[in-house]
Amino acid sequence: MKSFDRIKTIHGKPYMYRITPYYDRTLKKIRQRSEYMGPVKDGKIVERSARTYTYGELMPVMKAIKELNLQEILSKILGDYAGTVLIMAINRVIRPEAMNNLEEWYGDSYLSQLYTADLSPSSLSRILKAVGGMNPNHSFLVEILHVVGKPDAVYYDLTSFSSQAGDIEFLEYGYSRSDPDLPQVNVSLVESRDMGIPVFYDVYPGSVVDVTTVKNTVETLRSAGIKNVTFIMDRGMFSSSNIEYLLRVNMDIIMPASYTVKEVKKLALHARKTIEKGGNMIRLSGDILFAQKHELNIGQNTISAWVFYDPERDKRERIAFYSALQERMERLSGRSVRKWEKPLKVVNDIMGPYRQFISWKYNGTFQLKVRDSSVSQRINRCGITIIVYTGDLDAPYVLSEYRKRDSVEKLFLSSKSFAGGEPLRVHGIETLYGHLFVNLITLTIRTMVIRDMRSSGLLKKYSVEKMFLELHKMRKVVLQDGKEITTEITGKQKDILSGFSISPEYVPTFMKS
Repeated sequence: MKSFDRIKTIHGKPYMYRITPYYDRTLKKIRQRSEYMGPVKDGKIVERSARTYTYGELMPVMKAIKELNLQEILSKILGDYAGTVLIMAINRVIRPEAMNNLEEWYGDSYLSQLYTADLSPSSLSRILKAVGGMNPNHSFLVEILHVVGKPDAVYYDLTSFSSQAGDIEFLEYGYSRSDPDLPQVNVSLVESRDMGIPVFYDVYPGSVVDVTTVKNTVETLRSAGIKNVTFIMDRGMFSSSNIEYLLRVNMDIIMPASYTVKEVKKLALHARKTIEKGGNMIRLSGDILFAQKHELNIGQNTISAWVFYDPERDKRERIAFYSALQERMERLSGRSVRKWEKPLKVVNDIMGPYRQFISWKYNGTFQLKVRDSSVSQRINRCGITIIVYTGDLDAPYVLSEYRKRDSVEKLFLSSKSFAGGEPLRVHGIETLYGHLFVNLITLTIRTMVIRDMRSSGLLKKYSVEKMFLELHKMRKVVLQDGKEITTEITGKQKDILSGFSISPEYVPTFMKS
């Protein structure tokens, strides 16, 4: 759908607007977005003496792009598509909520003076499909290692992405807490351990829970020169066969144990009785926890494990468990069984994962009884986390490394909406790869910005979002003769720019230096 110009008469005076039709997926109909172009005289736009653009928020991002050589890297591997991918990534770093108004955001940003791009939905779809077809994540890995070196790496097994598309063969039905009825893909992310910069992603079918699927990723990393990789995975990958494989190929791992394994349940119950002692106390991020080292027998293997107990989480989990159990029992006890229904199905539907904690009879009404032994076993695990690992690692390191996986996942989860909403709405594996590559570049830029904020102390004063909001107030004014000036810089803005080693006197020409 092409844009077109329309003259609107407001208070008797004509003004030109650029009308861009687009499809609203929520309302499921064609809508129009209008952009003010200027006053009209004799059917033509009156040239304005000046235009203003958002400018300040771009500077930390462009600094990160320069330091990582991203412009040159993307130009080398994507050619003419590099500018569009950078625009999309910068938008998601600075203003992800403007994703659905990308053209409008771009038009108000000084970025539009640096890159020329067609950001219409049809053009973006075509470009993302082309980018995904280039297998860019492998090429990016090779190029970015020239910048960050070939350090040790950390592999994060992330959550699955659901998709509403039904015609991508790679998608499979697996396990997704948010969209269990949609086909999924699993995504992993690899980052440099030294710099924390994301360098690679990989994709697997959503139903896969076999850790041997990472073998190709390992070979890719090793061929690029990365020899030592620590695999930080979710408990969905925890099984005797997976543990056996990981130990056999000498992979370093940090992984929470699953309570579906009998030995893990026994260890949790045993540790709960002895862990809460003064000698087991540790402090992490200001919180007091208890940690106890154990050996865990999984199949034919013995692996080290740290058992952690969090008293505060224990209280929260107990309250949440009892509240959910009571709420479901009240619903079930007040439920009658209709003629076409079976009591067992009604019980299973209402109780769900809490079915094991009750016994029941039905004689016109449900009579319920709590299974105290089952409840006791569940309650005794509250606040307990068991993390298995290889190597000689202390408790604070193991827990902080696993928690870091959660923060990485949250960033990548937020980027699910980068693909046009959650679940993903893509209609080909190449387009999916294109979306994920934009996510990779986004996280790479954002990580570099956060590194600068942390090293300068800015992160103690500002969140990333608050920092961008403060710099957003800085604007670049482009006069009719092409001369550019910037608005006055406030004290807070100078403080932020100083944290990024950007001197105020370089601000007017920073983007072009």
